[in-house]
Amino acid sequence: MRNAGLCILLHTFVLSSHLLVSGQTAKNSEIARIDRYSKTVDDFVKTKEKPHLIFADVSHNAKPKWRKFASTRALEKFRETTETYTIANNWLQNGKIVLSVFTLFSESGDWAKYVYSHFRRDGTLAKVESKYSTFYGDFVYLEKLYFDERGKRLAKNVEFKDLDMKPKVPDKGYLNDNAHLMKVDYYKSASKLPYSHLIEKK
Repeated sequence: MRNAGLCILLHTFVLSSHLLVSGQTAKNSEIARIDRYSKTVDDFVKTKEKPHLIFADVSHNAKPKWRKFASTRALEKFRETTETYTIANNWLQNGKIVLSVFTLFSESGDWAKYVYSHFRRDGTLAKVESKYSTFYGDFVYLEKLYFDERGKRLAKNVEFKDLDMKPKVPDKGYLNDNAHLMKVDYYKSASKLPYSHLIEKK
């Protein structure tokens, strides 16, 4: 009886280990697939001289006010008299947003943040890459997030570099005081982007 119980326990352990390894392998395969897809989007974007859709938050208070601009030149003309600290450039394939790039920066210019969101052709979020750079803290914070088609996060990778992109351990006090700036806002589908209401439906 004791041997039978031990055999059952051993079988359960082996089965659990197998399921764990299988699950991890499936997740790694999905992440690799997302990386391949993101690269095809990036390669596509490189062939385009300018973004297809340009938006900016023109509000100067806590409530965002998004505005659509006809071109980068039109946005730059607007910024000659009224600065905007959040800009979103978007690239489309077959009429759907596949890449959205947010550029955020401070009025003083001591920090800047870039958020690259790759969307699948069905509109779901596949991958987010962000880069937060600060002259005051003298470091770069890199974050990479992966999502499956249901919006579940598959992985999160974080790195800290100095401004020359060499590994660095940043000051903990600065991290605690500025965690809100490093935080990455992301949208699990293109339809949830904060300016989606300004996009003409086709």
